[in-house]
Amino acid sequence: MARLTTPHLRSALLLALLGSGFLQSAHGQSASTPNVENKSQKRVLEEVVVTAQKTQQSAQDVPISISALGGDFMQENAIGDLVDVSTYVPNVRVEFTSPSSPQVFIRGFGTNSFNPSFEPAVGLVQDEIFYGRPSYFSESMYDLERVEVLRGPQGTLFGKNTIAGVFNVSSHPVPNSEGSEGKLSYRQEKYGEERIEAGIGIRLSPEFGLRFSAMNWQRDGRLTNTKLNREEDDRDQQALRLKLLWSPSENSDVELIAQTSDTNVNFWPRQLMNLDQDTYDYLVNFDPDIEDDPYNFQTSFNEEGSLFQGSDSAVLRINHDFGEALGLNHLTTTVVIGASWLDVEQYQDLDVSPADLLTLDEVDDYSQHSVEWRFSGLSDSLFGLGGSVEFIAGLFYFESDFHIIADVIVGDDIASYAQTRDAQQLLTGNSNAPGNPLSGPIGGSLPQLTDSVHETDYYRFDYLQNTVATALFTQMSWDITDKWVLTPGLRLNHETKRSTPTGTSVCTNKPVPPCVTSALIGANDYAPGEIERSETNLSPKLSLSYFLDDAVSFYGSISQGFKSGGVNAISFTGEELEFEPEEARSVELGLRSQWLDNTLKFNATLYRMDFDDLQVLAFNGLLFDVTNAAAAFSQGLETELQWLTPYTPLAIDASVGYLDAEYKDYPGGPAPISDGIGAQQDLAGETLAFAPNVTATLTPSLEYVWGNLLFKASLSVKHQGEHYTDTDLDENTRIPATTTFSGFLSLRSETQGWNLSVGGKNLTDERTLNQVIDTAMFPGTYNPSQNPGRSVFASLSFGW
Repeated sequence: MARLTTPHLRSALLLALLGSGFLQSAHGQSASTPNVENKSQKRVLEEVVVTAQKTQQSAQDVPISISALGGDFMQENAIGDLVDVSTYVPNVRVEFTSPSSPQVFIRGFGTNSFNPSFEPAVGLVQDEIFYGRPSYFSESMYDLERVEVLRGPQGTLFGKNTIAGVFNVSSHPVPNSEGSEGKLSYRQEKYGEERIEAGIGIRLSPEFGLRFSAMNWQRDGRLTNTKLNREEDDRDQQALRLKLLWSPSENSDVELIAQTSDTNVNFWPRQLMNLDQDTYDYLVNFDPDIEDDPYNFQTSFNEEGSLFQGSDSAVLRINHDFGEALGLNHLTTTVVIGASWLDVEQYQDLDVSPADLLTLDEVDDYSQHSVEWRFSGLSDSLFGLGGSVEFIAGLFYFESDFHIIADVIVGDDIASYAQTRDAQQLLTGNSNAPGNPLSGPIGGSLPQLTDSVHETDYYRFDYLQNTVATALFTQMSWDITDKWVLTPGLRLNHETKRSTPTGTSVCTNKPVPPCVTSALIGANDYAPGEIERSETNLSPKLSLSYFLDDAVSFYGSISQGFKSGGVNAISFTGEELEFEPEEARSVELGLRSQWLDNTLKFNATLYRMDFDDLQVLAFNGLLFDVTNAAAAFSQGLETELQWLTPYTPLAIDASVGYLDAEYKDYPGGPAPISDGIGAQQDLAGETLAFAPNVTATLTPSLEYVWGNLLFKASLSVKHQGEHYTDTDLDENTRIPATTTFSGFLSLRSETQGWNLSVGGKNLTDERTLNQVIDTAMFPGTYNPSQNPGRSVFASLSFGW
């Protein structure tokens, strides 16, 4: 599939705009024109329909801790990606400092994907396709109908690597009835940010329909690089999606979805923090404006880093309804076939400094193919016992190939660096080491350094991995009585991974003297050949629901999940390459309730999750090593409230998450860099990183109607408790509790379909950090990434 360019996308959007005018006039009026009589009807909360159990049902009937955000809500609040989505969901944290290595955590559990061999602990499913690499979390999110966040192990229906939960994303479908519908929007924000989004659906006949969607999202950089005199952390993202729906009969549907997405950014948006005096004295020679304030949107590094990420995906979905068959009231079969290709090319300054020391040049090539064939049906009873039974059962096949080539390249300034105190600290492993480092591997090579840096000298990781997973799964919901519903489920998964890790030092004068890069980073050559791992796992689930009446229900559930083990893709030594799978057990008690004539909805979930062999990363002075922590747990509470208050214009949405996540047993955990490079500590009883103890949102909104115009004002208050952003729990990586405010004002025409909004994010301009990690080459110095400051936006949309 051809790559999408900005001119192509703009042309497509222009055609879409022209087409919208034609379709509007052809049908006389907007399809979204409301029934004026509805204005006098009593307000009630709309039913939220989700597909968390691979069938459409009310969210109030799902025995899972689930949050759902609709597409209109996301557009009103200028939510453009899953990072913004996560801020409205309790006990969820998403971070995109590197689009190729997003970090997604639910209830304190997730995956630090800086090491590419780690697979996600939180699954991403979009339009029924499971995506197997973390990078897909930062792909384009546009023309969405709904985002569902399922907390806790979801292995029974969604398979491997959903041990902490699932983001279940649904794009807008093809219209059900003849005619057209769509929405076009334009948003402008601070930092030169512009986002154009279009989604147009047409039902040409009862048998055939289509939907075309497009998005163009551009932003200037938000971080000034004083060394290169350019702005970092810019964005240029474009995407297209086409859906074709064919209904050859009343009982059959065939849908084809094809989409493509390209992202380009200046890379990467990190700063320096806590510069030692000797480090400052060295770096100021390369940039007189060097500083270590992490809150001023200023950085200094010498390499013109860049990142390209592109994906192409195709989905074929076939549904057939057999009606009454095999003694069942209703029998349906669904086949979902998916394929996706992902390319990542990144070039980054590893030391994040104005000195030319180390850079990383990396190319990732990934492809996946999957097939799911399932049956679902209804029966009056279970062999004559109890009430009705709804079941789902199926087969799943998944295969992926992943290839990464990553070069760590020595820079021209390595000779001067070799004479610094930082080099001595790095070579000895003592972060407090004094003096001149004219000893050890680098010191012994000093006579050759000046000449070597002008020749070829780098260390290469070359990693291949093939994964094949097959599964059988089933789940049913049995109405034992008109009050009690039992939902058991089971998935049997078998997976085989074949990995070929290789580490090779490359230099002009190899083997004598030693290559400078490998000596500097302490790397060895290794090539163990193909490593094969096979794992078989059962993921059971059992829930029991009690419906007090139509408005109030309770549920209890137990479930298990797993995340597969693997092989370290970026080992420096070739030792202890393999890491073991994670396993999780979860218990939940939940309340689903609607009160005051369906004007107040309150849901709550108490939970406990226990993890064994938790996969974590430990900083080694340059990159991250893979290891397994012994055991950890997470327990807490998630609540959500929606209230249409007695004062008719006022509605309130709120959520609160409480989280207590700790290691039960982790004797060899990484220690802060101040204890020495590679030092360890016992982390038993200590908190997990990326686990804020409290997350909360409060969103009151006011709506007033004047004739056919609707005015809306909304304010969102978002709180995130303090937490650490590195496994070693270094105090420098602790992020304090933060509270931010955002909001918007909008004016909408209910007859003409347009909507004009102005708003802002982080209205009080809180200067906060998103993540802090140790920096390479300078022990005791850190790399923070800064959250955006105050931003204002204006948007105009048109729907019909």
